[in-house]
Amino acid sequence: GISCLVVDRAMGVLYFLGALFFSASALEFPPRFTLDLRKPPLQRWDGALDSILSKHPYAESFLPVFQEHNSTLFNYLQPSHFESLARAVTEHYPETALELQGIAADFERHGHAVTFQYLSAWLYFHELAHTDVGAGVNPRECTGIVAKTHRGELVQLANMDQTPLAARNLTLRIHVVGKNGVQIFEGVDWYTLLTTGVSRGMRRGVASVQENWRSQTRKFEDVMTDIQSGVISQMLVFRRAFESPEIHSFDAFLHNVSNTRLAAPFYIVAAGPEPRQAVAVARNLYGSDGTDWLQKGDFFLCQCNTDRWLPDDVEDPRRTAAETLLRRMREEDGLSMTGLFAVVSSYPVHNPHTAYTAVMFPLTGQFHVYVREASCPVDPYASVVLDRRYCLKDPQDMVVNV
Repeated sequence: GISCLVVDRAMGVLYFLGALFFSASALEFPPRFTLDLRKPPLQRWDGALDSILSKHPYAESFLPVFQEHNSTLFNYLQPSHFESLARAVTEHYPETALELQGIAADFERHGHAVTFQYLSAWLYFHELAHTDVGAGVNPRECTGIVAKTHRGELVQLANMDQTPLAARNLTLRIHVVGKNGVQIFEGVDWYTLLTTGVSRGMRRGVASVQENWRSQTRKFEDVMTDIQSGVISQMLVFRRAFESPEIHSFDAFLHNVSNTRLAAPFYIVAAGPEPRQAVAVARNLYGSDGTDWLQKGDFFLCQCNTDRWLPDDVEDPRRTAAETLLRRMREEDGLSMTGLFAVVSSYPVHNPHTAYTAVMFPLTGQFHVYVREASCPVDPYASVVLDRRYCLKDPQDMVVNV
């Protein structure tokens, strides 16, 4: 019995990897890094920057990301704002402050002036980008799908969309090891090294989870007041919950992340080890504006960047595209990894800004991350829905001179 189960699991992994080979192109594995909590905080991230720069030089990774987000957000902050952010992190999250200081020292070792104050602003990038000061930020979208597989367990597929295109080159997958030497959770993001947190993560037997952008604009002064009073960064919410010695179940995890005080809203998409545990939460600053569970008799739940009780924004039809593709499949196709990965790889669910896709199995602990190619379909008009934001050429550009 046990040996058959092991073979079945192994064959499942091989089948999944084969499905990826045929259903997606130009996949790249991000660098992996072990975050060992037994090390002093200043030294925990030693080697992480090297692992990224060994694949993508600074000029092709961090530099264009800094340039874009400086021009749309950080250049609008005064020196006093950076000082205030650094003080808030040091006061309320001293261990995080030490980790960021170690990362800043690593940048300095490579000859790049990336200071602790600047990284403190990056830690609260999500919150600052939701302010009137961040009006120039071009928020990208994300897609989260939780579905039941043939075996009845849940799998979560998470697309992260972000600009500029070089953001994908910062993607870092981390394994977090506790002070007892045992792995606690795995996570990934394109700005993990700039924040010490993750927006996609999984702890085996507890939960897989992702954050999606939820639109709302707050006054800059109000967000700064929240930060100065100790409101946690969005990038630390999942890490803190996974590392908590008090959280051992999906229900406890969901309660924690659904009620943590925030300085900016977001959507949570999460799955647990049991078939019933698939949920999307529309977070406000204090709790939930709406919590949707996987319906009995259905096999998937999808959340993008629009409240699920509203129709898709006509300018952003990704949820419509994903749900339409899944509904068109026979259920057995939708339940296969081939079908599910095909959906998150189909335009416009996968679009030029899709930086990476995470695939997470909270029951078994399988965790896969793939950096995606910035690509457009040959004929976007033939896609399941037409997304007019991407890939459409002016008819004049399509004239062939002979």
